[in-house]
Amino acid sequence: MGGNSKIILEMLRHRPDDLECLVVTPKVETFTENGIRSGGRLRIVGIPEFGKSERTHYFGTCRHLYHHVKRVFDENGVGQDDVVYCVSDFGVDVVPADRLCRELGFTWIPSFFLFVPFIFENLKNHYGFPPLKYLVYYFYQKHILSMIEKRGHGVVITNDVDKNRFSTRLQEHALAIYGGVNVEQIPATRGDAHYDAVFCSRLHPQKGISGLLDIWARVVAEHPLALLAIIGNGEPQYESHLREKARSLEIDGNVEWLGYVNNEAKYEIYGKSRFLVHSTVYDNNGMVAAEALCTGLPVVMYDLPALREVYKEGCVKVPCFDQAAYAKAILRLLGDEEELARVRPSESEVARLRGHWNWKARSDLFYEFMRSASSRRT
Repeated sequence: MGGNSKIILEMLRHRPDDLECLVVTPKVETFTENGIRSGGRLRIVGIPEFGKSERTHYFGTCRHLYHHVKRVFDENGVGQDDVVYCVSDFGVDVVPADRLCRELGFTWIPSFFLFVPFIFENLKNHYGFPPLKYLVYYFYQKHILSMIEKRGHGVVITNDVDKNRFSTRLQEHALAIYGGVNVEQIPATRGDAHYDAVFCSRLHPQKGISGLLDIWARVVAEHPLALLAIIGNGEPQYESHLREKARSLEIDGNVEWLGYVNNEAKYEIYGKSRFLVHSTVYDNNGMVAAEALCTGLPVVMYDLPALREVYKEGCVKVPCFDQAAYAKAILRLLGDEEELARVRPSESEVARLRGHWNWKARSDLFYEFMRSASSRRT
């Protein structure tokens, strides 16, 4: 599950009682498995999945989704009085929505959560993204952005620093949602630390997980019993590559692969860990860092410019992509309880962070933004 899915799930979970919501998706189970079901003013309508890979049959997927979404919209009378939100900036969301917006006249709010780095930035910073593949993504995203710029009535982003990448019109009508935390799921008390560190994210090069294994090998060289919990999953081939790398580094006994874990079970694992390693190499938000801080865990992260204003207290910032420095920061926390206590967010900081990051507050901003977008057109 990506951050875009998490955001819409929580927006629906905390929606206003008087708001009528229609969800159109080929993945109904994503919602039901997370406790979001049709009822009252919420309807979740499933449409058929496209039978082939959208990567190799892109235009066919767009046509498929357009026709099925249009059918559902027509059956439910979606039109000028409605606001339509796109959960992702992928073409399979944006292209059908753009066409339907022209035909039906609704208020369209797309989302745009992360700009693809240009090839020179990718290579210079050693992100590890396949250069040619991400060069194609870069220009593909430029095309998607042009549609959003032309017809979107606003845009939901994840960090204010991205506003200057949009036209002046959309800069004035952009909401930086940042994400949130299910603070009600955090246990009242923490258990004994079973894990020295915990990582939680999709298993993807963007999240720095491969580099984290190299870092953990440095840590294990000095602390042979150090234990890392890895929460998350990814493409099977990449997961296999990571597990094989752990074996080749001889740290497979120091890593527990926990797979996809969510809700209360995830916070229980946080509560059994000493700190969180947020090893992402390219990001503009990173909700898991907020989750850890609200649980009372300190966070070790690279000093990414986009995260400097988002995360301050409770964090150890490491020079970007310096694995030796990252390992040293971890070793200091493992070897010095006073240093760990100094970095850990205080009770008052945790209380403030929970008030700031809780999903209810975030959803209030989201729905107010949707209403204001609609009122601007009336």
